Amino acid sequence: MLQQHSLSEQSRFSKLFATLYIGKTLRQAGISKSFGLSSLAVFQIVFSLVFEGKNWFRLLESDRAADLPGKDVIYRFLNQASFAWRRFLQALSLRIVRHFESLISSQRVRVFIIDDSVLSRNRSKKAELLARVFDHSTGKFTKGYTMLTLGWSDGFSFAPLDFVMLSSAQITNRLCEMSSILSKRCHGYKRRMEAFFRKPDAVVAMLKQALRAGFTADYVLMDSWFTQAPLFRELAAQGLPVIGMVKEMKQRYLIQGKRMTLREVFLRLPASNAKDIKGSVIVQTACGLPVKLVFVRNRNKKREWLAILSTDVTLDAAEIVRIYGMRWSIETFFKVTKSYLNEVRVLDYQTALQQLMSLFLEMSQAKTKKNKAAVFCQLQEWISGLPSYIKGLFGDWSCES
Repeated sequence: MLQQHSLSEQSRFSKLFATLYIGKTLRQAGISKSFGLSSLAVFQIVFSLVFEGKNWFRLLESDRAADLPGKDVIYRFLNQASFAWRRFLQALSLRIVRHFESLISSQRVRVFIIDDSVLSRNRSKKAELLARVFDHSTGKFTKGYTMLTLGWSDGFSFAPLDFVMLSSAQITNRLCEMSSILSKRCHGYKRRMEAFFRKPDAVVAMLKQALRAGFTADYVLMDSWFTQAPLFRELAAQGLPVIGMVKEMKQRYLIQGKRMTLREVFLRLPASNAKDIKGSVIVQTACGLPVKLVFVRNRNKKREWLAILSTDVTLDAAEIVRIYGMRWSIETFFKVTKSYLNEVRVLDYQTALQQLMSLFLEMSQAKTKKNKAAVFCQLQEWISGLPSYIKGLFGDWSCES
């Protein structure tokens, strides 16, 4: 049954790949093989691993092992430094984004979204460019990488456009160095050099690359870490208005010739009985760039407020808040990818095993045939509610009266 399930998944992947022209996109990105299985076939095998709940070693131990290539084929494919994976991702994303745009009004706001997420690798020891990186969500350093991601959204759909796996620019924080045998002309070497970029520099580089690739957007959305004057000033100079959350730090804003902190600006606002938006004001940054600050109620702490900055001062306060709300789609993207690709699957196996043991214990304590049949029916119902990749392992279970 598991083998039939795998073949069914492969058939669906083939239809999906044909619809998205994956093979053509791989060739255009220089991702090809000179002999043996095609690059499309190898890519499809790697892609399907996620949805079958297996890693490569488990797949080689399954009934499909005889029809699969050797492990060296997969490793060479994944480690080939000359493959332009960024070009592949952007070409595929551009095709998807243009399909989204064909379904929506030309007046609808489109945005670029910038955010980062820590990929923890606490058990790794020799991963290339492994570093101690700071996790803002926990306030602690951890072993791993910072994945800086650029996405596109229309408020309903989201597409990842580009990413950079950041290590650390400080050699004292790097636990492993990059390979010394790579050609400096290959894509792999260039991507590794990007790992040493500062976040603001990486943001600017990714946005320039996205614009060259053909993506367009009305605004760039970012959280408080990225909403810094040098960065949004540079983006504004390139014709990319920025909307981002700002924190009260040491920065000062010029208003009527006076330099004020964010809190002082808020306290100067007229009293308002509005439920969510407390007020807005146009100020200047220390470098003279006009920006609009919108103060909103903090829903988590009702007595506090949050500030959103926009370099487009023509927008009204409500529209700035609405557009900034589109940034949440990248948080959902991070959650879904991390959960579906790794964490939830591990949790599912653990939870499934605990529940299964509880049912077996209950069955062992059943004294009569009727009670045993009832527990067995509970077991069948439990199996029917499992994810398909676990359900397939149990075969055909039936309840006897």
